[in-house]
Amino acid sequence: MFLLDDILLLPLRLPVAGFEWIMKQIQTMANEELLNDQPWKERLIELQMRLELGEISEEDYAVEEAQVFRALREIRARKEEMAREARGGEEDEGGIGIYTGYGE
Repeated sequence: MFLLDDILLLPLRLPVAGFEWIMKQIQTMANEELLNDQPWKERLIELQMRLELGEISEEDYAVEEAQVFRALREIRARKEEMAREARGGEEDEGGIGIYTGYGE
């Protein structure tokens, strides 16, 4: 009986399964884009080069550098949140923590 149900409902289930697959692919691509910090690191290097060449002032550099570091902190926070969700939402109640000073 279940085989017959599967065969009869196949025309309805295939489009839904295809749509779910497409949405998962979009979600995966969006996550990769949101978690990619390489463009921001390249932007920081570019800013440093422009400062050394005298194309931008110290003040402009400081403003744009702050934006880059803010974006890098947000990416790091997203990665930590996703890791926390993957662990099942457990809170860190014990263990060893390493203070890096980064992002403060």
